[in-house]
Amino acid sequence: MSVANSAEAKCEEYKHRVKKRASIITYVFGGTAYLGKEFPHMAILGYGIPEKIDWLCGGSLISDQFVLTAAHCLVTSNLGDLIRVRLGELDLQSVSDDANPQDFGISGKIVHPNYHPPSQYNDIALLKLDRQVQFSDYIAPICLQVNRNLPNANFIATGWGRTELGGSQSDILMKVDLEYFPNEVCQRNYDDVALESLSRGIVDDTQICAGSRQEEKDTCQGDSGWPLQIRDDALYLVGITSFGKACGVVNSPAVYTRVSYYVPWVEGIVWS
Repeated sequence: MSVANSAEAKCEEYKHRVKKRASIITYVFGGTAYLGKEFPHMAILGYGIPEKIDWLCGGSLISDQFVLTAAHCLVTSNLGDLIRVRLGELDLQSVSDDANPQDFGISGKIVHPNYHPPSQYNDIALLKLDRQVQFSDYIAPICLQVNRNLPNANFIATGWGRTELGGSQSDILMKVDLEYFPNEVCQRNYDDVALESLSRGIVDDTQICAGSRQEEKDTCQGDSGWPLQIRDDALYLVGITSFGKACGVVNSPAVYTRVSYYVPWVEGIVWS
C-alpha cells in the first residue's frame, strides 16, 4: 500500500478539508452543550424494513464510502436485517435541529475474519455504502488512531444509546467523557465472564477499557458500535463499543475494540 493511501495520510487530508466547526447550541443535557456539527462522523444503523426502520447500533464514517462498526451489529439476528446507514443526524425526532441527515443503502458488509461469536474478540466490521459521501460540515470522516500509545487518556463516547440501564434509547445524539482503565484493573471486572466469551481475558493489544471512577457515566446497552474517541489536533477513533457488564456503574468499565490494532486490516479494504 502506498503512503498516500494509508490511514495517516487520509487523516491529514481530512484535517485540511474539514475546517473548525461552529454551530449554535442545539441541546443541553446535564449542563453539557451539544453542538450540531461537533461529531460529523457519527453514523446510526437502521434495521428492519424500509417502511419501519429501527435505529439501533452505530458506527463511524472513516472514508467517503466506509463506516466502521462492531461486528456483532452485523451478525446479531434479533436486530433484524441491517438495511440503512444514516449520516449527519442529531435528533431522530426533529426536522428543525441543526442537522442535515442523509440515508445510504449498504452495498457490502465485511466482518473481521477472526470474529467468531459468542467470543468477544475481534468485534469489528466495515460497511460499504451504496454511493460516495459528499463531505460537509455535517458529514465528514474521523481519523483513525494508528498508534497504540495515546496522546492522552481522556476519552469521549458518543451515541444515541440508552441514558440509563433499562431506560429508553435517546433520540438525541449524546456524549460522555470517560477515563482510561488499565488492563489489569479492567480484567478484574470480567474475571467471572463465561469462558466461551473471553477465553483469554481482556486482551490489551486488541481491546481497551473505559469508564468513570467518580461519576455514573458510561456507554449503555444500545450503544454498540459507537465510537470511543480522543481529541488531539483532531478527533481520533480509539475504540468501538463492544460490550460491558453494567451501565453507568462507577469503576465498572466497558470494553471497546482497540482500533489501532486493526488499522492494517482496515487499510487493506478501504484504501487498497
